[in-house]
Amino acid sequence: MGTSTLIDIVSSMLISGFLLLTALQMDEKAVKNTFYSETNLTVQQNLTSLVENLEYDFRKIGYCANPNLQPKTYMYLVSGDTSSISFVADLDNTGVLDTVKYFLGGSVPGCPNPDVRMLYRQVNSGPAVGSNLGVTEFYLKYLDSFGQQLPVPFTAPSQVQMVEITVRVEPTASYGNASTSNTFASWNDAPQNFALWRQTRLISRNLRNR
Repeated sequence: MGTSTLIDIVSSMLISGFLLLTALQMDEKAVKNTFYSETNLTVQQNLTSLVENLEYDFRKIGYCANPNLQPKTYMYLVSGDTSSISFVADLDNTGVLDTVKYFLGGSVPGCPNPDVRMLYRQVNSGPAVGSNLGVTEFYLKYLDSFGQQLPVPFTAPSQVQMVEITVRVEPTASYGNASTSNTFASWNDAPQNFALWRQTRLISRNLRNR
């Protein structure tokens, strides 16, 4: 085997290795971009679904299909603070009043994002049903007819004319640098860690008509 042949073989191996490394890096980048795109879409879908459900329930505060069972003004809101609220509403238009409660729970076991919390919804004496949609903030404000914030827990529910909800949703997992894991040891080390949030003032017609 001549010297030139040996050089050609070594050069070919180096070029092949370089091309293989480039291909692997391109594939890794493509996988990462796909992960971020899908995660971003999931966060948007989770936020949209959550806000739609909240708006549906909150706009029915104090509503009852049976006018004879319409609650007194001071009974529309049962209780509330910055992370929980309880109110009465005829959710299914059956003429029967339901007691609805929303409250923020603890962290989700096994979730890579330590800030994610369970958001619970309870109707009457049924079980509290939690949803893991990546909620990291569920903050409530109660406003009077002038838009002034009322202290919580409020002592005069009849003063509440509007409820302001701030919801923040984050990804529950992030793309990691380990081949067998899509999570980082520290969530703060995750690249492109993003979140979506929405602040909505909900006004039930029954609250404004009191």
